[in-house]
Amino acid sequence: MVNPDSLDFFDIEEGGQAAKIDIIGSFITIIGESISTYAAVLAIEEEKNKRNNPPNNDVLVTELKEMKAQIQYLTGEIQSLKKNQNRDSPWRL
Repeated sequence: MVNPDSLDFFDIEEGGQAAKIDIIGSFITIIGESISTYAAVLAIEEEKNKRNNPPNNDVLVTELKEMKAQIQYLTGEIQSLKKNQNRDSPWRL
């Protein structure tokens, strides 16, 4: 914990403890704003890199083929379940 009385290098009398704490708060604010600005710059650079480097089409085509195969498999499973449900239905007369 920072003792405001130990900040004598600011050459402020003891009655100016509020001013000393205000200076500390200002320093912390400046550091926080610097970090925030740096993060914003990094986000802009990442967005530029995404736009300059389009995704690999071969990877996308492979993923789409895999998704198509999965959809076809699931469609077949659903149709099989429907057939079995109609055949094994306890409500069937």
